[in-house]
Amino acid sequence: MFKRTVLSLAMLGATAFANAEVLTTVKPLGFIASAITDGVTETKVLLPMSASPHDYSLKPSDVEKLQSAKLVVWIGEEMETFLEKSVEKLPKEKVLTLEEVDAIKALVEHEGHDHSDHQEDAHKHDDHKHEHSHGHDHGHDHDENWHIWLSPTASGHVAEQIAQRLTQIYPEQKAKIAQNLADFNVALTAKNGEIEKQLAAFKDKGYYTFHDAYGYFEKAYGLNSLGSFTINPTIAPGAKTLSAIKNSIAKHQAKCLFAEPQFTPKVMDSLSKGTATNVGKLDPLGEKVELGKNAYPQFLQAMADQFSECLAK
Repeated sequence: MFKRTVLSLAMLGATAFANAEVLTTVKPLGFIASAITDGVTETKVLLPMSASPHDYSLKPSDVEKLQSAKLVVWIGEEMETFLEKSVEKLPKEKVLTLEEVDAIKALVEHEGHDHSDHQEDAHKHDDHKHEHSHGHDHGHDHDENWHIWLSPTASGHVAEQIAQRLTQIYPEQKAKIAQNLADFNVALTAKNGEIEKQLAAFKDKGYYTFHDAYGYFEKAYGLNSLGSFTINPTIAPGAKTLSAIKNSIAKHQAKCLFAEPQFTPKVMDSLSKGTATNVGKLDPLGEKVELGKNAYPQFLQAMADQFSECLAK
């Protein structure tokens, strides 16, 4: 009987550990959350690294995670359409929808106005395929950039919102949560200063990215993006698209062409062949960064290193 009770308690403990107290959709939001939950509760991430927040399909185990979490942090239907119906079924106090936060909404709208003037004509060469390849066919405004975890400013707002909600859930931990938020802001300010110095040398070095996601990071640190080619990373572009991209690279004397971990080597080989352009890799989801108190500054640093490594060649 005693053994059975011990076993039952052990199983109960394992179940409790498997349930995230704070569950974020994508890993970089988990970086921010884990700074605020440090010493208070646990943060977990819903999407596996191989998945795109644009077109993920929920599994039954994902629905269980959503239902058992104390707080679910997502950007909203503009980015994560797949989650809309499941989130609607959760109690409102359990959900933090970042696209509804006024400060974040204002930042995204402002970026959208600036961004529309900056589009490189290379966008015309994707034959509008990216609407379908990214699951973006629900008609939202393509000028709005919801990759807010790449904005140090937006991430500060995200941290603040998580701290507010966490204080409501754990009022007895109010002082610890406030300290965690203060520590996060200090670390973020320090890291911003370091990255500004690191990337200052590359302000005049033009480059292309494939995914139109990095606007906030580029703006924050004065990088010189020449545009992006929004093609499906898993499908090799056709000859017409390849030719157009190569012409744009040559025309602007681009220093680098940045892919992402999801891109097939075939795509990169065919694009870099016969050009003097360096090929770099950006990881907008922080695959190699571990969740933890200092994860978000580490994520920004990893991104800065990925830019400078290629642009310095």
